[in-house]
Amino acid sequence: MSKEILLYPIVTEKSMSMTEEGRYDFIVVKNSTKLEIKDAVEKMFNVKVAWVNVLRTHGKKRMRKASIGMTPSKKKAVVALMPGFKIDVITNV
Repeated sequence: MSKEILLYPIVTEKSMSMTEEGRYDFIVVKNSTKLEIKDAVEKMFNVKVAWVNVLRTHGKKRMRKASIGMTPSKKKAVVALMPGFKIDVITNV
């Protein structure tokens, strides 16, 4: 079930600098809750989660030649771990 909730990690320069503070970014399923995300991270990586923040980004209109399209909406979760725990994001997912 945890694989179904966590789609993929966000690997950018900003998110990699946040890993030093124990914060990790994931794209998650749109209808998932903070508690489900917390349980999924704890089961998948064997860590303790301190808190979870969730952001929703809505799709934007984009022109593609003569037609107007939409970029997909996403849900992003910022997960903070308890001190002493760490996730190697690139190799574990």
